Amino acid sequence: MSLTSTSRRAAPRWITPYDACRSYLLPDTVETNIGHRGHGADCGAHNWARGLLVELHRLLGGVPLSTHYSELTTRHPDDHDAGPAALPIGFEVTARLARRNNEVVEVVSRIENAPHGPRGDHWQVTVNGEIPADDDPRLHGVHRYPPSLPLLALIVHHHLRGQSAQSP
Repeated sequence: MSLTSTSRRAAPRWITPYDACRSYLLPDTVETNIGHRGHGADCGAHNWARGLLVELHRLLGGVPLSTHYSELTTRHPDDHDAGPAALPIGFEVTARLARRNNEVVEVVSRIENAPHGPRGDHWQVTVNGEIPADDDPRLHGVHRYPPSLPLLALIVHHHLRGQSAQSP
C-alpha cells in the first residue's frame, strides 16, 4: 500500500508524507515567544507554529513579522479548586506578515482536542478576523482536524484572493 496516489488529482491533499519530516526555521527578525529554530527535544506544536508562518510566507510573499504560540487550558471537570486552569485542551497560533502592498495579514489557527475541549476535536482559522468560507468545503476555515500547513496556507491565500476580487 502506498501513501501517495498514482492518479493525478487537482484537489489539494490534507496530509502528505512530507508533512512529517519538515523542520521550519524562522528568520532572526521575526518576533516570537518560541524558539526561532527547533531542536530534538522541541515541542511538535512549536514546529507547527513556526511552519504556519513559513508556509504563509512561501505562498503569500511579503515580510514575516511575528508568530505567537499559546496553550489553551481549562479546568478538569472534577477540579473544584479555585486555582488556575491547568488541563491542556489545545493550542492557538497567531502569525502575522506584511504583504508587498504593506497590508498586514493576521492568521489565527486554533486547535481544540477532545474530550475536554469545549467543541471536542475542532480546528478553526481566521484571516484578519474572518473565517474563510468557499464553495469547496475543503477550503473552509472550520474542520474537525487541522489541514497540512501547505493546505492551510492555500486556504488563507484563496480567502485573501476572494477578498481582493470583491474590493471596489
